[in-house]
Amino acid sequence: MTVVTLKKGKERKVLNGYPWIFSDEIFSVAGDKKNGEICTVFSDSMKFLGKGFFSSSNIAVRMLVLNDDEIDYNFFYSRVLKAFELRKAIIENLDACRIFHGEADGVPGLIADKYNDYIVIQLRNVGVENKKAHIVEAFAKVYAPVGIYERSDFETGSAENIKRNKGVIFGKEPEPTIIVQEHGLKYNVDIINGQKTGFFFDQKDSRFFVRQFVNKGSICLDAYTFTGGFAMNMAVSGAKKVYAVDKDEQSLEMAKRNVAMNNIENIEFFSGTYEKFIQEYSGEDFDVVILDPPSLIKKKEERRKGLDIFKGIVKLIVPKIKANGIVCLCSCAYQADTDMLIEASRMAFEGTGRSIQMVGFTFQSKDHPYIIQIPESFYLKCVWLKIK
Repeated sequence: MTVVTLKKGKERKVLNGYPWIFSDEIFSVAGDKKNGEICTVFSDSMKFLGKGFFSSSNIAVRMLVLNDDEIDYNFFYSRVLKAFELRKAIIENLDACRIFHGEADGVPGLIADKYNDYIVIQLRNVGVENKKAHIVEAFAKVYAPVGIYERSDFETGSAENIKRNKGVIFGKEPEPTIIVQEHGLKYNVDIINGQKTGFFFDQKDSRFFVRQFVNKGSICLDAYTFTGGFAMNMAVSGAKKVYAVDKDEQSLEMAKRNVAMNNIENIEFFSGTYEKFIQEYSGEDFDVVILDPPSLIKKKEERRKGLDIFKGIVKLIVPKIKANGIVCLCSCAYQADTDMLIEASRMAFEGTGRSIQMVGFTFQSKDHPYIIQIPESFYLKCVWLKIK
């Protein structure tokens, strides 16, 4: 048993529902000190605070309960069931969505996505890895899937030495691709080799939001297309031409398959970086531009760097956006907030004499819940700007 005692005053955020305890907030650790083990947590006055996963990393404890409940099968079953009930209406109306979202659903490090009759899980710390059998059993009971596939093969710099497991852990092996639908469009999803668990559900609302800005004859750019989500939504909304850009060949091939499956003909693909595409592009100026880069900053100390990077991304499009054109700038990094995206855009257009009108915000879809006591659970932001 590992016993963690906090420094004076550090219990307040725990009691308020924040699940992370950092190493510099701990007064002492007694006992086994094994990564992923269940530890009990006490205040400096030895008041019992709850239980969590212990870690030798910077996030030393990931809280699970504020009581003395056992962290057993019943615990995981109750959390999976609660997450299902939260999303019941979403699950009934969609082929695919996120069904468990880590801290926001009460189990730090546990991610699960549903693709038709398959579930893909990702275990992001040793604690949930140790409890894999209980977790799999809980999902199997709540959802009765054809199969559960693990995608814990992500890159990590964690001190916990997480195993990068990948493969079937329940039921049948999935097909090489699974077809799901969203907003009337079909997508091929590769849950075995695709990025993350195969698809980015969090941009569901944004992909639909873009349709209102596309008119017959619009020239559009999807600068980081991944598997073609924004590009296809613009194409079916009346665009004359959509350019879809990505440097990842595997993602681009999947995007091409998606376009063909939906019988869309007005998308042109470019294999390479957004920067290279802009340098080589000589066509008409754009009416709508989507800039949705991968996560660029991880730490608070990188905010200044992040501002400069976002400014540079927007600045490339400045001479190529039409009057009254739309630019959407997105960030999937918690540390890059809407203020940063707005300021980066303002700086990019500084000195051009053009005014920028805010026309909307979109955030992560409802199957990725945001818990206000956990600021990090609010991570995806998109600002939609009209360039006068």
